[in-house]
Amino acid sequence: MKIKQTGVVVAGALSLMVLSGCDVTNPGPVQDEFLAVEASQPGLVNGSFRRLAETLSYGNYTTAILSREIFPGGQTGAFGHDVAVQGGAVLPGDDVGRWNDTQQARFIAETAIKRFTDVGASDDLMYLAHLYAAFAYRTLGEWWCDAVIGATDPDDITPGTFETGTDTYFQRAIDNFTAALAYVPAGSDEAYAAIGGRASARLWLGQNAGAATDAAMIPDDFEFNIQFDGQEQVYYNGIYWSNAQQPYLSWSMENTWHKEYYDATGDPRTEWFEDPAFPFAVGSLSGYGQVEWKNQTKYDEQGDDQRMVSGWEMRLVEAEAILAQGGTVATALELINRVRRRNISDLDGNPLPDYTAANATEAWQWLKQERGIELWLEGRRMGDERRWAADGTPGALYQPSVAWETLTPLFSDNPRSFCLDIPNSERDSNPNVPSTGG
Repeated sequence: MKIKQTGVVVAGALSLMVLSGCDVTNPGPVQDEFLAVEASQPGLVNGSFRRLAETLSYGNYTTAILSREIFPGGQTGAFGHDVAVQGGAVLPGDDVGRWNDTQQARFIAETAIKRFTDVGASDDLMYLAHLYAAFAYRTLGEWWCDAVIGATDPDDITPGTFETGTDTYFQRAIDNFTAALAYVPAGSDEAYAAIGGRASARLWLGQNAGAATDAAMIPDDFEFNIQFDGQEQVYYNGIYWSNAQQPYLSWSMENTWHKEYYDATGDPRTEWFEDPAFPFAVGSLSGYGQVEWKNQTKYDEQGDDQRMVSGWEMRLVEAEAILAQGGTVATALELINRVRRRNISDLDGNPLPDYTAANATEAWQWLKQERGIELWLEGRRMGDERRWAADGTPGALYQPSVAWETLTPLFSDNPRSFCLDIPNSERDSNPNVPSTGG
């Protein structure tokens, strides 16, 4: 991962995490006692990072399909999805989100923390181990329906969301983000990465005051990115590569709200393009036929970074926390518009116009819309819609002008999933997990 502020890459503690195409000879099994020795410590932390990168590479593409940020092109082979997922549904027991990689990311990081605590390690490595554990837990909480951590009986399986103050995944994320802060200077970019991650996790648990306090510490121009690898396909930016004409054309912006929004506003955050040499996506969508191919411009290389925390997200966290606590609509709306008006329209060269709201319901609507624009294709929308529904927040969600359910029975016959199921691989091997999905 890497941290950026005003375009400057911060090296130091994070420089060892840059994925590269180095030649490595497999040394074979390593005895357990040697995993924590000084020479092995960076490798253990790197292992957590790589598992997290692998999760996000393909998982962000999957959640973009499920959250209707992109329109499926009908591809069921490589860099495609099965028919149910294209329709927006995750069948019980299906593993469509790299469950094992995400669990391994948090387990390897936690193993590193335990071993480093016993034998000693640099502050840099302790920081990174806690940080990667925290982001792995945040991803587990945002994407999966249930938590199995610590379960000793099927009745112990706990929902991965909405248990204010006690939620398994998010509380562990908060604990690790907090622990990471002990190893970096206050006010540093490394600290901002942990504080911003903690703010987003606190929002899920209804810890609105704490989320707002954390978020307010992060500068507008701060970014903390996961750095994908342009040399190993499993670590490519999956959103880009699945539609990059090399040879994949797996999805489209056709029929999406974001395409219609860009056409109407010219908001550069949702820009799209088409290519007459590739008029259709590869495949044929069930009940629909060939899909006109239209692509995003947010990512333009297979190694493009993806944000995990940003200052602009933090402004929206502050705004949501104000609305959730019944605060002043005008204050929340100004934060939302601060995110919005920095963007210059591709249509007329002017800043995007401010939203106006007569009441809290309208402010919630703009908050939900702006968050969906700002965090588009960053793997966050599916979880956002799920928590807003569970919390009963007011304000309508944006919808394309033509309902997908009217385009093909694929969408009406497959009720949308807003989280991923525990896969059968886990259910079949873990006696403490029920044998059937939900």
